[in-house]
Amino acid sequence: MTGNGLLRLLFALLLIPTGMVLLLLAGEAPKGFLALVSGLGGAFIVAGTVAAFREIALARSESADTAKDIANRLQVQLQQPIGIQLKSPVRRGYDGYYQWAISTEPGQLFFAGRSVLHRIDADFKQRRLASVEEVLLRKLQEGSVIRILFLDPRSDLIPRLAKEEAQQDRQMLSDIGVSLDVCERLFHLLQSKPAPPRAQLHIRVYDEVPHFAYHRDNDQVIVGFYFATALGSASAAFEVIDAQSQGFFEGHFTSIFERASQGRILEVSPHGPNPHFNAALVNDLRKAIGRP
Repeated sequence: MTGNGLLRLLFALLLIPTGMVLLLLAGEAPKGFLALVSGLGGAFIVAGTVAAFREIALARSESADTAKDIANRLQVQLQQPIGIQLKSPVRRGYDGYYQWAISTEPGQLFFAGRSVLHRIDADFKQRRLASVEEVLLRKLQEGSVIRILFLDPRSDLIPRLAKEEAQQDRQMLSDIGVSLDVCERLFHLLQSKPAPPRAQLHIRVYDEVPHFAYHRDNDQVIVGFYFATALGSASAAFEVIDAQSQGFFEGHFTSIFERASQGRILEVSPHGPNPHFNAALVNDLRKAIGRP
């Protein structure tokens, strides 16, 4: 019993003898005052008895029930997953990246990183799936909204980022070149098989430090961080669990996407039926890579 509970019990017990004293005094009180003193004494005895019984027999049980209820509620809250959760120690080839490729439903897709499409292309070939441009075309025909961001090969960041991943500049530039090839092949497919009006495609290059790779497939968000002296694709894949954490990661690349308006490579929008391919920009990017 707590200190407060003991005090309440002592006070309740004190009411009982106080009531008895009042009953004794009632015998000597004047007739007009007799009923009042007698009633007050009886009330003290009843109140003291009831209060003491509650403290001894009921209060502990009520406290236990309340504590149990609070504990149960806290446990439920603690069981709600938040933050990020490791899904694969190596993100290259992680199956969770490609649920969108086998789905037949329209989706909200957002892929961003350093070269992005070259990695998807390699994983599709390893799995003997259709080419990445054919899968992207199908997703657009299903009515998907797709955003893709990869590094601008003209960026001064390329040497630094390549060094951090312990690879040559030439390899990173070559990977970006593969992503550009995918964009061009997808454009040619879209010319013969246009996407429906509800579909959207936005592929852009950006010149900012990416910090992490980002993969959003509707409500599923997977991120992979870039660590020093290790290839990004060899690092772990983490799933972002709760909506608030997803918002943090989404906001990062959404801001980069909005600032990359001058880096539009391939666009399909509801405002026009034909895909727009920025051939002049792509040629400029290829020169930076050293490829015609």
